[in-house]
Amino acid sequence: MLELTDNFFRFGAIVSCLFASALVLRDAGCKLAAKLAAFCCISAAAYLLVSLPGLSGMIGYGMVPVMLVCLFAPTAVWVFGLSMFDDHFKLTRLHYAVIASFYVFGLVQFANYYQTFGLFPLLSPTRIHFDLQNSGWFPWFISLIMLLIKLGMTAHMLTVAWNGRRDDLVFKRRRFREVFVVGVAFISVGIVATETWLMGFAQDIAWTLLIAQSASIFLVGLYMLWHITSVDGAWLFGEVETIETSVPRRSESEDRHDLETLDTLAASDKLLEPSMTISRLADMASMPEHRLRRLVNQHLGYRNFADYLNFHRVEAAKSRLAVVADRHVPVLTVAMDLGYGSLGPFNRAFKERAGMTPTEFRKKALADC
Repeated sequence: MLELTDNFFRFGAIVSCLFASALVLRDAGCKLAAKLAAFCCISAAAYLLVSLPGLSGMIGYGMVPVMLVCLFAPTAVWVFGLSMFDDHFKLTRLHYAVIASFYVFGLVQFANYYQTFGLFPLLSPTRIHFDLQNSGWFPWFISLIMLLIKLGMTAHMLTVAWNGRRDDLVFKRRRFREVFVVGVAFISVGIVATETWLMGFAQDIAWTLLIAQSASIFLVGLYMLWHITSVDGAWLFGEVETIETSVPRRSESEDRHDLETLDTLAASDKLLEPSMTISRLADMASMPEHRLRRLVNQHLGYRNFADYLNFHRVEAAKSRLAVVADRHVPVLTVAMDLGYGSLGPFNRAFKERAGMTPTEFRKKALADC
């Protein structure tokens, strides 16, 4: 019965992952988030295949390319999660360094297995980890480093997903954050627990937990397919949301009046308050928070409240930096006056929107005067 249940969820998860990867590449293949989502799904499917008991005995060395793809699974989930919830996400050298480090450690673990047992490890990473536990300090050290990297990536991804939920203006993505955080947390903790404590010590519990992991991946895959295959599935990879079905829509005239209220607040520098939040702005505009989210998202085109604030703050900064009388005012002072807590976030927001740093912009503006 356990084997039948495992096969149902495992192969269902594999099919849903591969189907989801094909759909996102078809519909949004030019977007980085879509490419990362597709690779995340493919690597998850590879993980489910290599952890299938007895598969290596049937296909032999045909397992090798699947294992090589499977090694990317933890890092693929990490970068996809970051791209999903950060509208300005870009792969940096740090991301590539973490991915490369984890992959190299995985290959070293394969080499350790071959050196120890004289066999190429046609096994899942979980099984390799368990078999090498008592093979000396070096395999143990490599496994520990890989475990710490996985825990660090998971914690980072879940923190980004959870912390950004308040500023997220896309209704469906806010709901997806909760499903994603719970699903990924359960799967990650389950894999770590199986690798570290349960494999070989409590086989029934380990087997049940592996089934639960397959079921979780299956359900997350189905959840993604549900949205990707719907007519409004573009919300997932960067389009401005067009309909928020859970919020009753008002007439265009009411929208116009509320938008005029937001323009008035922006013109009065209210958005420059350091502690400005979406709930605070909703109170100032005398409108429900869900309505403010819809207006800023659908009418103004912002997917994140921080982007909306940064737009107005950067525009105000441009005006301040171009004033000849204020040319000796430090950039940090300008940033603090505009609601930024430090210079780093201000510089990043300014350069992203103006194409140059605040200092470069000031020099150019003053030279043109």
